[in-house]
Amino acid sequence: MDRAVGSKLCLNFDAEPPGTTPALLTVVLGRWAVTADATAPSAPNALVQTERFPVGLHFPRCLVAGLTLENLAAQVKFKPLAGDNDQAGGIIFRAQDPETYYVFRANLLDDMALFKSSAGTRWALGRFQARSEAWQSLRVEARGPEIRCYWNDRQVIEVQDGSFTSGQVGLWTISDSVSAFDDFEIERI
Repeated sequence: MDRAVGSKLCLNFDAEPPGTTPALLTVVLGRWAVTADATAPSAPNALVQTERFPVGLHFPRCLVAGLTLENLAAQVKFKPLAGDNDQAGGIIFRAQDPETYYVFRANLLDDMALFKSSAGTRWALGRFQARSEAWQSLRVEARGPEIRCYWNDRQVIEVQDGSFTSGQVGLWTISDSVSAFDDFEIERI
């Protein structure tokens, strides 16, 4: 499932048995399980969040256990699979607790956005109009207060925000999204 390459952690979920949650991930909300997927960027498996919350704002997420970073680069391949209200997924980073974090997410039914969440309130720090049903690449780089977000290797958002200086890293979805993830890489920079 994972391998360390220098200061980089790479999670591709291929060594994990389908139906299990990878041991390196701590589930905060949702049902995260390895699923066989021949279309995954590094087949045969992907990680899929399948629990649907059709009413209210819920944020299924999982965090890499025991990993806290300040300056980081994280990227993942993401594909929206289903959802009536949302079809989103993204990278959560500098997570302080279940309600305090940044997230860079793509939503097939909306746009790309970088959000700050604190005490149950979210603020959009930046947005970019793009959508895709296909596997896509999301990348975030955070150095001090500078945060840069990339979609398919193209920088789409850049902001300065020093609200959270370090924290945990993981994956994120919203409400009734069913989303697949593959090739999750995290690097201390």
